[in-house]
Amino acid sequence: MKTDTVEDISFLLYFMPVVMYIISTILYVTVSGLTFQESFLSVTRNPYWLVLSLLAVSASLIFHIRSSNEDERTGLISIHAKRMRIIGIIIILLSLGEAIAVSNAQTNAIGLFITGRLPILFTAIMFLQSAFIQIPFAVKTENNKFIISVFSSVLILASPILYYLTNMIGLPFVVNLSVSLVLVIFGALLFTRN
Repeated sequence: MKTDTVEDISFLLYFMPVVMYIISTILYVTVSGLTFQESFLSVTRNPYWLVLSLLAVSASLIFHIRSSNEDERTGLISIHAKRMRIIGIIIILLSLGEAIAVSNAQTNAIGLFITGRLPILFTAIMFLQSAFIQIPFAVKTENNKFIISVFSSVLILASPILYYLTNMIGLPFVVNLSVSLVLVIFGALLFTRN
């Protein structure tokens, strides 16, 4: 695939968290008939938004890194680390702006913002993942590279499935989310270092 196309697709995948956030907000207000505050809390406490957003950002990173030469990867990793931090800041500012806009005399904007905790968590994960992908790590043999590539793909693809299964058996939300996030972060970390 041409490098311009790969770069465009990778860049557009970074906007998926923002697009999903905005579309979810509009759908909750218009279709579900929720108030603006209920819509805000429904979007910012939706774990599927978080997992899909993390998968989109990880897919962007993996797609771009995989299509590049080994010489370019170090530079691309630093570019993606910067993009992760930027998208994290955009999401948290979008969420904070919406919390301020939908708050009224009975609700505190900061309290509403903190109650919708997932944008804060998304930003924290973006900053952590951007730090983790810049840690030097090398795999020498071709067999190890293939095994790590398959293993990292399985980790990333298993994240939403594992979240769904742990949610079905009734484990606490924090456990469900933590397991899914650990899989996505370590899968992306292994993929970029392969």
